[in-house]
Amino acid sequence: MLCRSAAAAAAALAPANGTVFNDAKAAEAPAASAAAGRQQALLARIAAPGDRFYRGHEGGWPAEEVVAVAHRLDALDGARFAGVTSFPTQLFDPAAGRVVPTPNLGALRSAAAALRAAGWSHVEINAPGTTSAAILPTLAEAGVTQVEPGHGLTGTTPWHAVTDLVEEPAVLYVSEVSHLWDGRAYVFGGGLYVDPVLGLGGTRALIVPRGGGLDDAYLVDVEMPAPEAIDYYAMADVTAAPGVAPGDTVLFGFRPQAFVTRALTAGVTGVRSGAPAVAGVYAADGSAPIGLDDIDAVGGPGTGNHTARSAGRA
Repeated sequence: MLCRSAAAAAAALAPANGTVFNDAKAAEAPAASAAAGRQQALLARIAAPGDRFYRGHEGGWPAEEVVAVAHRLDALDGARFAGVTSFPTQLFDPAAGRVVPTPNLGALRSAAAALRAAGWSHVEINAPGTTSAAILPTLAEAGVTQVEPGHGLTGTTPWHAVTDLVEEPAVLYVSEVSHLWDGRAYVFGGGLYVDPVLGLGGTRALIVPRGGGLDDAYLVDVEMPAPEAIDYYAMADVTAAPGVAPGDTVLFGFRPQAFVTRALTAGVTGVRSGAPAVAGVYAADGSAPIGLDDIDAVGGPGTGNHTARSAGRA
């Protein structure tokens, strides 16, 4: 769901589906879509007794009301009911050593069955959660029609941490050494958010000397900022890495969440072929980052009065 002020911007993107939790929010999305001359397909977020939710993620219509909800969404001008969703519908089970469905998936299957019995010939079942190609047969058997790539895309789910799956880890946090102090290299932060789903164990990093390659890198232990602190720096123990210097590249391999950091995200192609190239650089919300060329200084240096030339990015 989106805040009310973002409805028009979202409608302009022409999303295939929109998720809604209640009637009030369900009315906002189609109103914006109707104004844009299109109809918006809506997925109803449902919840049944026994479903699992991350704290702060609760919400939705009672699953037993799904048929009535579908009728109400179909009656909205500029919208149509498309299906049901919940989250998470599958999670890693440490005891089993694999990803297993949560009760939420059963709730979606029951809701879809009720809708088909009520006359809906096609019901989308959107089932986000811990994803890998290895779980797709289970989801397909459950009638799921949509999944989220999530950390399956980058090979960084808890399942990938304990099993060699088809997806290979494919994300790095790249920083550099700011300065040295008391046997430690202080590494620039901004993207040092480690998703706690894997636990908050020790972290290591590779420090690559300037002008060197991975064969020259030092593998070092790193003290990460506390989760409740601003991540100004991480501190790498370089007592056994005497060649480390400010400006050296630092590579981390933890599981990130790019949208909760200050760091930029760069998409890189050609890694497997040995011809890497940056395909794009994005801010945390997926937009183009503002650079110095986008800013006009007004009133001279030191005034703090600046305007952004690029519309919509002020």
